[in-house]
Amino acid sequence: MTASPPKAQIIFVRHGQTAHNKEKRMQGHLDAPLDETGQAQAQGLARHLRALGVQNPSIHASDLRRAYATAEAIQAEVGGTLTPHRDLREIHMGDWEDCLYADIQASHPDEYTRFWQGDPDCRPPSGETPAEVARRVLAQVQRLWPQRGETVLIVSHGIAITGVLCELLGLHYQTEFRSGSLMHLNTAYSVLEVCPDTHQVLRAEVAQAGHLARG
Repeated sequence: MTASPPKAQIIFVRHGQTAHNKEKRMQGHLDAPLDETGQAQAQGLARHLRALGVQNPSIHASDLRRAYATAEAIQAEVGGTLTPHRDLREIHMGDWEDCLYADIQASHPDEYTRFWQGDPDCRPPSGETPAEVARRVLAQVQRLWPQRGETVLIVSHGIAITGVLCELLGLHYQTEFRSGSLMHLNTAYSVLEVCPDTHQVLRAEVAQAGHLARG
């Protein structure tokens, strides 16, 4: 009988809500903090993860405040170590950062449409493409890949998580972006069971948000 491959786990978490999320204002690398709702979401997720049995994970977060504060709330409940990483940041939105979606749509209608239709090569002025952020985050995730029996918990951002999941699961970014199948609400999470040796994803439960409905 062939032995099953040793298993490990990666959990991807999107940060809690910020005022920019609520106002429908672009963030990107803008360092917006969690608002009161976001803080409560982070604490609720942390309790939920503890109830699921997550204990002492290796936590790695984007160095932007909204992600790092979410990670701190999780660590306070489940323990483990916490390390910030610039390469886990959201897509860089360039000149669109701190602008309302409606204003961008009015000033850059073609680019805005391409971006929200999931064109992986659409670059906001002076910014980064979804394809580029996916490769950036994937490279960091590969460096953080868990060992046998380990849980690595990564706190990042919406487009960054969608992009890296497409890379890891062999999915087409534009198709998944348009369908919303990988859309993570604030503090939604995905759990990947992985092989530490081959870096193969064995099983995935994506965009879990049941804890929000109960919150």
